[in-house]
Amino acid sequence: MGYKYPGAAMDRVSLLWRLRRRARRGALCMGLFCISMAMLYALCAENSVPVTDAIFGVRARTRAQPRAHSIIKVLRGGAKPMYLDPQKLPGIIPGNAHRPIPVLSSPNHTQEVTAKETHSKHPKRERESSGFFAWLLPRPFRRAMETLFGGRRRGELSGTVGDAEFFGPHRALGEVWDDEMSSNMLGKRLRKVVQNYQAMNKYGVEFSGPGGVATRPKVSGSELLCQLKYKVEVATLTPDLEPFSSLPWAYQLPLQPITSDLGPYKSCAVVSSAGSLRYSGLGKEIDSHDAVLRFNAAPTVGYEKDVGSKTTIRLLNSQVMASDDHRFLSSSLYSTGVLVAWDPSPFSADLSQWYNKTDYPIFTQYQRYRRLHPLQPFYILHPSFEWQLWQRIQDNMAEPIQKNPPSSGLLGTVLMMSLCEVVHVYEFLPSQRKTELCHYYQRFYDAACTLGAYHPLLYEKNLVKRMNQGLDRDIYTHGRVTLPGFSTLNCTRGG
Repeated sequence: MGYKYPGAAMDRVSLLWRLRRRARRGALCMGLFCISMAMLYALCAENSVPVTDAIFGVRARTRAQPRAHSIIKVLRGGAKPMYLDPQKLPGIIPGNAHRPIPVLSSPNHTQEVTAKETHSKHPKRERESSGFFAWLLPRPFRRAMETLFGGRRRGELSGTVGDAEFFGPHRALGEVWDDEMSSNMLGKRLRKVVQNYQAMNKYGVEFSGPGGVATRPKVSGSELLCQLKYKVEVATLTPDLEPFSSLPWAYQLPLQPITSDLGPYKSCAVVSSAGSLRYSGLGKEIDSHDAVLRFNAAPTVGYEKDVGSKTTIRLLNSQVMASDDHRFLSSSLYSTGVLVAWDPSPFSADLSQWYNKTDYPIFTQYQRYRRLHPLQPFYILHPSFEWQLWQRIQDNMAEPIQKNPPSSGLLGTVLMMSLCEVVHVYEFLPSQRKTELCHYYQRFYDAACTLGAYHPLLYEKNLVKRMNQGLDRDIYTHGRVTLPGFSTLNCTRGG
């Protein structure tokens, strides 16, 4: 009765051996996984890409990032033509000669249909987007991974100061933007990105002006305003310009430049897309202006309390027009008000050279949109405007700036200065709500959205701060800059 079968002991030894082997394999797999994640994190950090973008597919991209890291589908000019029935597209307003699309729109609808529902039910809850592991892992594991790897990107202002300390209301930046900001004040990551862009010269910039010298004396704000008035021409394409006059679709271009067709408006608002607009409560103030300019795909539905609902003009870059994600041809976001598009050209602003080699297929998309909305005002900025404005920035900075065109924010601000008696710009200079959050309608954090990378944004803010005619207190509390319209400036040619 006390005899035990020796095979039972051997089975236990065998089982124990198999369990140990599996444990070793599991530990090895976990080690390899951790090493892979560490390498991915290091790679993303080196290239200024949030690691959650790479892992979980957070769909938030900005033009401030190097385009090599933008995962985006574009419609190229050589693609097959799209035959679409305007009546069947969501949000499309068919053309009606007796009811033209108004310049001052009613509250428009965003392409993100669920934004309003999400914002109203969960005002502080962020929208999530799918990524590589979103379908692979259950939500609790996904949350754990995001907690482990998905913290905000931490850049630097100096060798020891992080972005969180930089963007707080009483941190390194101070209460109000300092117009002496320079690339030397940036941290290692952003300084490297800016220096790389300064070294690039994709657009063949040839500059020999007085700027870029540390001993360059500062010009007053009033002198800067007069420089913009006389040395920057706000122009749009018209059908009489070559090479467009010889193209069959030239009739789709407006006969007159935008400054002849619109305005003058008494009071205008330029609404940035900055994350610091979130929970600002500025909606009523913004809507009180006679005309409101917004940028790219910035929505209003669900965010009316903070950004208002009125949209008079929407300034678009060609990347937004070409992206499938933004549904430029079908979204109702773009189908009201006046559209103004732009695309970087060579520094010489040679229209023929630009037409044959645009950054994105702006002219193809323009023609398609005009066929769908023949009565909606739609302009394309003349590229000379972009580079004349770039020259004014470089002329008045003590160091070389990026050899890339100005941001949509500054282009839109100067555009409205040519159409309005007074312009109020919201959150272009960050307020007490300053944050790493790039856009008020997306969950994406990066200091480059405020300090610049591709665009010379750092220097643009210096320029705007110097020209501001409002109080510093207005910048701190409301993020509001006040600029005079060109028509109200009393300048001489010498100024």
